Amino acid sequence: MQSPLVNDDLWNRRGISLLWDADELNKLCQPKQVISLRQFRQLHASDWNDVDSYMVNDALIVGGLESVIDALPPEEMTRWLEQNIYQSLVSYQREVAGGGDQAALILWMVEHSRLKHHISEDAWLWHCGGEHRNHQIPLSNCLFNGAQLDLTEIHDAKGNRLGLYHPRIS
Repeated sequence: MQSPLVNDDLWNRRGISLLWDADELNKLCQPKQVISLRQFRQLHASDWNDVDSYMVNDALIVGGLESVIDALPPEEMTRWLEQNIYQSLVSYQREVAGGGDQAALILWMVEHSRLKHHISEDAWLWHCGGEHRNHQIPLSNCLFNGAQLDLTEIHDAKGNRLGLYHPRIS
């Protein structure tokens, strides 16, 4: 089943999004306002101390997720994403975003062409690069803990796909 579409700007005010459209990112923030995945993890480790100084219009925009995905073999990376990044997403949603309704978390993805929806697995799979290029990581499962059924595609008024949006994970 094809995911429903989001044609409004709800995704940049609440929930968690994977965004890959550069023009849309430029509408949201200046490049210097995108924080690294490392900074995001450090904010989580500090119980979100000073997170407000990184927020841009009720959103925290994080870059660099895809740059770490190929660093480990797919099985190890899958575990790392589930045990670390997923936990950070849930914590952000609970502690910063008021359960997901008061702020957005936007993960900037540059290489979105490596992310494909596979109907048979009902998942968005990341096609690994480098020495692991023949492998895939079930990215939607790792980030949304099986709640990927609630993922919706973000489209602009012209129908261009800009990213993926999830209203709330648990």
